Amino acid sequence: MGARRASTLAVAAVVGTVLLLTLLVTWAASIGPDTVLAGDGPATHRASPVPSTATPSGSPSATRSPHRSATSTSPPPVLTAVAAVLWVTVVAVLVAGLVLAGRRLWQAWVDRRRAPPPPPEVDFDVLEEPRRVVEEIARDAPRQRELLEEGTPRNGIVACWQRFEVQAAEAGVRRRSWETSAEFTLRVLDLADADAGQVNLLAGLFREARFSDHPLDESARSRALTALDAIHAGLAATRKVAR
Repeated sequence: MGARRASTLAVAAVVGTVLLLTLLVTWAASIGPDTVLAGDGPATHRASPVPSTATPSGSPSATRSPHRSATSTSPPPVLTAVAAVLWVTVVAVLVAGLVLAGRRLWQAWVDRRRAPPPPPEVDFDVLEEPRRVVEEIARDAPRQRELLEEGTPRNGIVACWQRFEVQAAEAGVRRRSWETSAEFTLRVLDLADADAGQVNLLAGLFREARFSDHPLDESARSRALTALDAIHAGLAATRKVAR
């Protein structure tokens, strides 16, 4: 059972209960408490009639007002209190039902306008991604080397390493929510089946350039260039085999 159907049934049940209570109270109020509680009551033993003694017409009992002998027809206080409680209950249930129905309708309206949830993140790489990553890294090889040779050794190494992220985005690889920048780049290079030893060497130089305070000389740039050239050479061999 869907959420909308369950909400409709709940609202219908509340409204039906309110209508039933309203009809019962209206019926009881219309016929009066005397009729609802009418009846002969339990049987009782009647005493033998006692002959009445004639009373002179001029005696006080003969001239007694008939209004004093009439039975009062006003309902007992207990029935009046019960009727008041029933009316208060009906009103309270009616208000609660209207509030519940309003909340259900509002939630249904909000759910209809709410955007659909994003598709679940796929935690694996499709078969087409490695080929695209290799092609993108090979195409961008001159730009990577250019970035590595520009500026200071520290800035060149960082820019070269971060370029792999740009190439991954161009190839359609998405960074996962739990991955750091370095982890994402390592996954991209592993996806491309790059030389693991040279990748680790370049990754170590990137961490040193990115997070250390000591100066880096040209020897660090030279080692990074050697690692980068080895990575591209290995990817070129992979492309030839794939073709």
